[in-house]
Amino acid sequence: MKRYLPFAIIAGVLVVAVGAGRSLFVLKKRAIVPQTANALVGKSGAEPPHVRGSLNARVNIEEFGDFQCPSCAALSPALNQAEEKYKVELCIIFRQLPLAAHKHSQEAARASEAAALQGRFWEMHDLLYGSQMVWTRAADTRELFNQFAKSVGLDVERFKIDMESEQVNTRIGADEERAASLGVDRTPAIFINGQRLPDSSLNQKSLQQAIDQAIGPKAR
Repeated sequence: MKRYLPFAIIAGVLVVAVGAGRSLFVLKKRAIVPQTANALVGKSGAEPPHVRGSLNARVNIEEFGDFQCPSCAALSPALNQAEEKYKVELCIIFRQLPLAAHKHSQEAARASEAAALQGRFWEMHDLLYGSQMVWTRAADTRELFNQFAKSVGLDVERFKIDMESEQVNTRIGADEERAASLGVDRTPAIFINGQRLPDSSLNQKSLQQAIDQAIGPKAR
């Protein structure tokens, strides 16, 4: 029995060492989790998304917007100013969420997606928000959207066809599904690096503070 005692001790040490190694490995894996815990889950939304900036930017802003939503239009200049200020540090993603309460929101979303098929999404996006008080009160919204299409350099006949296309329907529907999967039921809704801003922070000052915090002091 004494002859086998050293081997038993060695075996016991190995078991403890292996167990400690496994525990350390698990702890290391757990230590990594907080770095990715803010990643948004849910459905993917329309692909590719409408993006300003690089998806690899330090700060990622995902907005769910409705072109007929007054609060969205009011927030749009603040997002534009943030893009100008932070430049390569910032990426802005726009998701469609036309609300049923707004009579022309679905049509406006379709107009922006039709413009996107000709590479002019952001031009139409800015025009729709900038002239919201005009087209929401127009007698013939569709005709006004056709004029918008012409003003941003689109093939208007193609634009008219694309507004009714299944491709446009699919993209809007995909963004709506993503919104639902994230519990978003109002606009505007803003996520910064996966964290939703409270409604009380949807203003220029609070938005800038949130971006500054996400960037960190060294990169400002």
